[in-house]
Amino acid sequence: MAQILSSNSQSIDIDFSKLRVLIIDDQRTAAAMLKSLLNSLGLRNIDVSLTHQQAIESCKKHHYDLLLTDYHLDATLNGFELLCLLRKRKYISADCGIIMISGDASTEVILTSMAVEPDSFMTKPVTLSGLKKKLAEVRTACIERKPIYEALEVQGLNTAIELCKKQLREQGHNHRIEALLLDLLIESGQWEQAEQITTILKRKNPTHQISLIEARLLHHKGMLADAIAVLEQLIKRSPLIMDAYDCLSQYQEESQHYYEALATAETALSFTPSISHRALRVAQLAADLNNTENLVTAGKTLASRLPIIDIGWIIRFAEFTAIFEQLYFAQSSSKSRRLLRQELKAIHHRAHSRLLPIQQPFLDCFGHITLARLYLAQEQPLKAKRRLLLGLSTYFDSITKLPSVILADVLPALVHLGETKLIGEINRALKLRDQFDGHSQNRLDALRSNEALIQSVRNLESTLAHCYQLFDIHQADQALILYEHILIDYPYCSEAHIGRLQCLYLLKQFDEDKVRQSLQAVSAMPLPDDLAQWRDNVLSLMSEPQQPPRQMRLALTYRKRVSHYLPASSQTPLAS
Repeated sequence: MAQILSSNSQSIDIDFSKLRVLIIDDQRTAAAMLKSLLNSLGLRNIDVSLTHQQAIESCKKHHYDLLLTDYHLDATLNGFELLCLLRKRKYISADCGIIMISGDASTEVILTSMAVEPDSFMTKPVTLSGLKKKLAEVRTACIERKPIYEALEVQGLNTAIELCKKQLREQGHNHRIEALLLDLLIESGQWEQAEQITTILKRKNPTHQISLIEARLLHHKGMLADAIAVLEQLIKRSPLIMDAYDCLSQYQEESQHYYEALATAETALSFTPSISHRALRVAQLAADLNNTENLVTAGKTLASRLPIIDIGWIIRFAEFTAIFEQLYFAQSSSKSRRLLRQELKAIHHRAHSRLLPIQQPFLDCFGHITLARLYLAQEQPLKAKRRLLLGLSTYFDSITKLPSVILADVLPALVHLGETKLIGEINRALKLRDQFDGHSQNRLDALRSNEALIQSVRNLESTLAHCYQLFDIHQADQALILYEHILIDYPYCSEAHIGRLQCLYLLKQFDEDKVRQSLQAVSAMPLPDDLAQWRDNVLSLMSEPQQPPRQMRLALTYRKRVSHYLPASSQTPLAS
């Protein structure tokens, strides 16, 4: 095993003139100065992006050897968020060197930058000698790791592991390659070999990464208390190692030290408030402890720092909302719930201020859906239905534009209410998606695993279609019987209520209670166009002044008579 960790080393000659470089800085003067320094070092192939949009387009078109990006780019996002996006979309390769630059050397900026694992961090003003040194270090690291990542992508874990070992034998100690080797060994399940190498490195070349690996190994062996002790000692020595806080909080929770786990997670979040997974971690631990104050604080932090560069912001917000609902429904008093709703409104307001104008309608839609879920749980179905349909109303004709996370969150409520037309539209939209985030997948899996519920919706769709056919052959009495049966299981189904009103009108059965019930269910509700047109036609017919029963005109606001219309049956079964 010692042969893997040779002490030999070798230098790599680097020709700077062959490097393709992208500078990302919203300050034109700063970008020009940096480009001038690079020119002085012999670099010629240099592009400059003054906005994150330009940076994205440049990375889509060109393969860069090196990115130098400022941390504070603009009000939309920072360098950390931009790099996360570029890597997520694979616009930059694993061997692309990353240097983060900032005139702000605050703890938050440095630690947040480190979370994206750049190759180096530089503070402004940048000097020529300092830049030259960093370029050499970063390019050397890129050259060393390139064959390993290529092997990992093409040939798999074992080949990548052997290349790591080969480099360490030939070039000697290398913190990054050693850490990568240990990560790959653990990922491939080779825990015993990882432990042997960790023991050697701990003795010969200890680093905080080795301590983290040691804690993971102890955790794997079930030695939870020892793993916690290693992490606590590491944090005491190096209090800015954020990964150590993440692991420690997890292990404290597993050992049922919940308050300690929450305190540790809050410390990590205080250092790096822009890292959304840490805000969600605090929120979840707070919800588990019924700690309203800490959950709300985490929610406000998340909302203020949402990563808005892509659709991930709504996923993070949906994950927080699910945690919020857990705490909300655990409250025993209506006052506590009311106060929590007010806090959630404030959190939504913060998020709304953070978002771009093009993103804000999604949050508005999601906010209505969230309130609908709360109302349903509190047995206020009419309020829930109105909120639900109000939230979706902007997208009745463009359901496919909605993010998967919104579709997944709204679908269970629509199933509960029996809104089959929208269920069918959402089902078709979801069939076009080939990937789902974890939150959406969990929502959909829970729904699809309920076979009885799925069959009930299929039966509802089939029965509604049969009712339409009965209208065509002028059997309103038979249709009314079916509608009444539907409303036993789905008392707020819009199609069934409109159909019942149509039947009552045609049969001259002026049952005041049934009319009032159906009017409450549909008269003031936003509905998809075909259902809205059918409803308006029925209400217009019922509001004609020659109709003698006064109760048939109660709450009717539509006077203009339109041509008779019944929607075609277009529903499809819920995806299974």
